[in-house]
Amino acid sequence: MNQDSPERPVELVAIINSFNRRPLLERAIASLTEALRRARIRSAIVVFEAGSSDGSAEFLQAWRQNNPADNLIVIEASVDRRSFSAGVNTACAEALAHFPECRWLLLYETDNCLASEEPLEKAIALLKLEPQLAAAGFTVKQYDGSFFGYGMRFPTAFSFALGQNLAARLNLHAPNNSAWRLSDGIRWRTCDVVFTSPLLIQREAWEQSDGFDEKNFPFSDVDLDWAWRCARLGWQMAVIASDDVVHDNLQQLSAWSANRALDFHRNRFQLLKLHRGKHVALLKPFLFIRHWLEAMILARKSSVDPGVKEKLAKRKQMLRTVWSNYS
Repeated sequence: MNQDSPERPVELVAIINSFNRRPLLERAIASLTEALRRARIRSAIVVFEAGSSDGSAEFLQAWRQNNPADNLIVIEASVDRRSFSAGVNTACAEALAHFPECRWLLLYETDNCLASEEPLEKAIALLKLEPQLAAAGFTVKQYDGSFFGYGMRFPTAFSFALGQNLAARLNLHAPNNSAWRLSDGIRWRTCDVVFTSPLLIQREAWEQSDGFDEKNFPFSDVDLDWAWRCARLGWQMAVIASDDVVHDNLQQLSAWSANRALDFHRNRFQLLKLHRGKHVALLKPFLFIRHWLEAMILARKSSVDPGVKEKLAKRKQMLRTVWSNYS
């Protein structure tokens, strides 16, 4: 966030969605601002506060007052626009309006952490070198050092019909990585989808793609849809090899995750219908059979494990709604 020359324009704006994860937010903001202060570029941060009740909003206001050089802006969500996608779109629009010379948008989540400014500087350098790249993400790890997924290939109707667990076992969602490349000492590769945790985006790509589709994808699969639309416009996604980026929620799920299973099926069905074709509707009988089998297995387990009952209720809900696109 190198602010030594205030006459220099802000060229990078970090975008954060905040919703009831204050412990993670505090860690994320601390590491982000430390990295931005050391970076060789002027920057700012725009946070979309989606109505937290755990003190997150108060923490952000206090940070803003105590650290004015960080250029932290907090936007409070309106009643009718509180989704993840709406938050990103709103914050990005504010960033580009407030900082008209901004060139890069950094989508950064509360479960991210940066060990240094090096990943950001490499991402900026790579996007300058490779104009076909819409965005650059990073290989990420958890706090215990274990590998965490950074991306995937575009999903198919077959993988959706099998279900997340079986598709994962068969490696159907593994990134379709290109060979590693080296550009000015930066090791990177491409794949269909690089997740938004974190992700540095070219302003031109964001504007050309019209941002996230918050109507069809308010939460899950919005990054897949965006990457797919960018690919159709001729853009590519890159991932940079790094040991300095963390993606770990420390098992603190957001309240946005309360209906994760149903939301996943609704959005994945919509995603495939938009990008693979309307014939995806022919999957419904197979999906019904899968949900029925899952419900039978969970029903047997529920007699000895009360914790399974909630999962069983979700499967019953999907059995009822699969015929209406999970709505």
